[in-house]
Amino acid sequence: MKKHVFLIAAAAVMLMACGAKQNQNSGNNADSTTVSNGTDAMNSVSTPQTEPYDLAFYGLKGNVKKMNNNVEFDKSGIIVKVDGYNPFELEEPQRSFNEETNEVSDLEKWTRDGKGRIISQRAWEYEQIYVWEGSQIIRDTTYCEGQIWLTTYEYDKDSRLVKNTTVMCEDNGEFKFEPCGTLEFTYKDFDSHNNWTKCITKKSDAVSNAVSEDEVTRTIEYWE
Repeated sequence: MKKHVFLIAAAAVMLMACGAKQNQNSGNNADSTTVSNGTDAMNSVSTPQTEPYDLAFYGLKGNVKKMNNNVEFDKSGIIVKVDGYNPFELEEPQRSFNEETNEVSDLEKWTRDGKGRIISQRAWEYEQIYVWEGSQIIRDTTYCEGQIWLTTYEYDKDSRLVKNTTVMCEDNGEFKFEPCGTLEFTYKDFDSHNNWTKCITKKSDAVSNAVSEDEVTRTIEYWE
């Protein structure tokens, strides 16, 4: 599964379980409708946004032009390209196979709600649904090959994501609500716009009790 968004999409612990088929509550008072399946999100119409929600989706602020050379924004902070294409313009997700590298690539279909916030990322085999409270995502639900995960988000006083907690809710019709793991974030370096450029992630697996740390860096280019 290809996931390219940090801190939001790629940060979810459930992605490891989804890819490995492991066997492996949440915020209240959200002003976005909770989606129990992908239907509503898939049918939502993309609308212009009046707040910098696309930047908030990545934990960014300011006049960002490009992040990591693969996410591009216009001057109003709206995403125009991710990995070379606009995910809001696809009618359906697409999948391609590179015979030379034997790699499978997914082109995701992204959807907004009426306020312009990203509420769905749908690919060939999975869909991730986001619930916002104001300008922050408070939880997401991921559907993948008969399995369902719920991830909740915690922020610090500076509105930076500091922890994700994931549980497996259902496995092929069997309700579980079993802990899957947590992912914690410690920010080390920032640029002149106070956007982080280096972060340490601490992953705790609730099944194996394994704990691991990784360093994540990102480059940010700004409009002049």
